[in-house]
Amino acid sequence: MAVPVILAIETSQREGSVALRDGAGEILEETLPPQSRHDVHLIPAVDRLMKRAGLRPHDLDAVGVSIGPGGFTGLRIAVSTAKMLAMALEVKLLAVPSALVVAESCPAGQVKDGPIIVALSCKRGTFWATRLTRQAGEWTVAGEPGLAGAETFALNDVEAVIADRHLPEAARQRAAEAEVPVLEPRFEARACLAVSGRRLAAGQMADPLTLVPLYPRPPEAVSLWERHRQQRRST
Repeated sequence: MAVPVILAIETSQREGSVALRDGAGEILEETLPPQSRHDVHLIPAVDRLMKRAGLRPHDLDAVGVSIGPGGFTGLRIAVSTAKMLAMALEVKLLAVPSALVVAESCPAGQVKDGPIIVALSCKRGTFWATRLTRQAGEWTVAGEPGLAGAETFALNDVEAVIADRHLPEAARQRAAEAEVPVLEPRFEARACLAVSGRRLAAGQMADPLTLVPLYPRPPEAVSLWERHRQQRRST
């Protein structure tokens, strides 16, 4: 029996990738060049995957995309591309929080069933914290994600914190004192694809007209524009 053909896009970080599951369930993946411009390399990578699988664009059933938090430009390009494909090909759109991609990307045996905290978009002493647990082999978000600081995120019964080198030192110290390991995150399109498949099966589709990237804070460009506008008004 054929399975739904799904394309998954993960460019929330500087090193992105795309993955494709064909109708036989085989998974193909391609990593984008490090430090590449995703607006230049993303569509060609998708085209190569489709050709390797012997598929045409209209063979797609759904497009999944990692929506953040992450880099402003990478998320904007990924979400815009996924929305364009979903609307142009009239296929389903699946929005995947990047914290679920990170949890799904954990190597086997690195963490068990959690709870874990995925800390993303670390900046000015705060970070976007998502608490997850694994039930029946699937990671799910527990509680409401949000901005947190070193003193405001709960570490009781947490198995691990997954965060990059930008995690505030005070938060890293708190984890050390609680004997909670801090693990390096991985962002894999293959993981985004796995979560997308489960969301498709559960009917958890996104609306391409309303989907936007998850930005914990106003993008720096927007903040600069607002400050400039306020300065102009005050002169």
